[in-house]
Amino acid sequence: MNGMFVHLPLLIIMIPFAAAFIGPLNGFLFRSWIRRIVLIALSLNLICSILLALQVLSSGPFDYYLSGVAPPLGIALYADYLGACISVLISGIALVAVFYSAGIIPELGERRTFVFYVLLLLAIGAMQGIVFTADIFTLFVLFEIQAISLYGLVAMRGDGKGLLAGYKYLLIGSAGSAMILIGIGFLYISTGTLNMHLMAELLPPVSGSYTVLAGLALLIAGISTKIGLFPLHIWMPEAYAYGPSIFPVISTIALKVGVVAIIRVVYTIFGSSLAIQTIPLESILALLGAVAVIICSILAIRQVDIRKMFAYSSGANIGCIMLGLGIATIPGVEGAILHMITHTTAKAGLFLCADIILIQTGIRYVHEFKGLSKAMPYTMAAFSIAAISMVGLPLTGGFMSKITIASAAIADGITYYAAILLFWTLLSAVYFYRILNNAYFLEGTLSSTIREAPLRILIPIFIISITTILLGFFVEIPMALIRPAAGLLLGGGF
Repeated sequence: MNGMFVHLPLLIIMIPFAAAFIGPLNGFLFRSWIRRIVLIALSLNLICSILLALQVLSSGPFDYYLSGVAPPLGIALYADYLGACISVLISGIALVAVFYSAGIIPELGERRTFVFYVLLLLAIGAMQGIVFTADIFTLFVLFEIQAISLYGLVAMRGDGKGLLAGYKYLLIGSAGSAMILIGIGFLYISTGTLNMHLMAELLPPVSGSYTVLAGLALLIAGISTKIGLFPLHIWMPEAYAYGPSIFPVISTIALKVGVVAIIRVVYTIFGSSLAIQTIPLESILALLGAVAVIICSILAIRQVDIRKMFAYSSGANIGCIMLGLGIATIPGVEGAILHMITHTTAKAGLFLCADIILIQTGIRYVHEFKGLSKAMPYTMAAFSIAAISMVGLPLTGGFMSKITIASAAIADGITYYAAILLFWTLLSAVYFYRILNNAYFLEGTLSSTIREAPLRILIPIFIISITTILLGFFVEIPMALIRPAAGLLLGGGF
């Protein structure tokens, strides 16, 4: 393998971390540089992620040993189809979000801008590390870097609601971290290694022990707090509602990174056959996912604050992903991974559009959207495209991922899960219809001074809208990585 490509996993992780340290040093001397450094770092990150994805497609997965020392003594990174796919997603959405933030970052004040960008870069670097690490304790450390960064971002504004939301997030996240750490300890006691690959080889003889089962349960419960899986989602509504402008976008990416961690635990460490034979894990994950889909959708319908509505909607979509993983077939896992991509893209578009509307008009409640399409036609058009994808209507990425999971459920003989997904689609249509009906078909009393946002702010939402539509027509592009990822995971992990 070419010497440059073999270092790509490390570069993808280290570029955001390096920028997090370099940025403030230069920023104190040249205040206009901090944003440029962040944009350059994330652009390089995206380029490296795309190059790695192409390399994995052409040559297959590969290990990267830090310091050249192989496990069990050394720490390894593992560049596989799943990691390469999610890495591109992280880099792409983060770059668009930061490009957008250039127009709204003054809301935090000049003194907090440096802290904002540092925390953002640390979170992105940790996310990239989580999707590539093959060491379970390193996974925990990276989870903590990501979590601490996100706690700080939630409380960044410094007002009472933001601080309270950040504190609530901190308490729940800390409980999750404790469960993850104890679970890792149980698996280490049972296998004597922290490398996921070696752990997978050593687990079968002891897979039925209470120590191993407790470790698995603690890991899944702990990571579930990070991804907001119902009923562990209670930190999300306040964090999304009161965090700074692009926090919900970054958090949406973080939720999918947490799902990657669950995939590593269930399919990489335990392996699909071991997890299913030892305990009915597939049934548990699918059931939790189905419950989350219905309950979170009902809670979303009851919301009048659109940010809280989108938070509960994210909880429902995380449930859909877990349902796909719980089907435990190649089509089911394919649909789950695809939905990670389509949901992240559409939800990023929704949050950015909602933020533009809030900045331009002060509107954040559903009933205030009356007549908004006339005052802000471009923003509402992008909002509508993202909403249609979230509902899962044809010609969008959301339709392709939902139909893939539903088809997998039908093929596996569990048609009631396909029926639940159909009912969920109707529930989603209800709460998005309220917004679109107000915006397009009802007359409002909006001020005549309301105008569209500047073009530099609209460009990011146009990019996301186009991507959302393209995912509906050219789904085979991400599926080139998703299909071998699902096959590899169902074949035993590494």
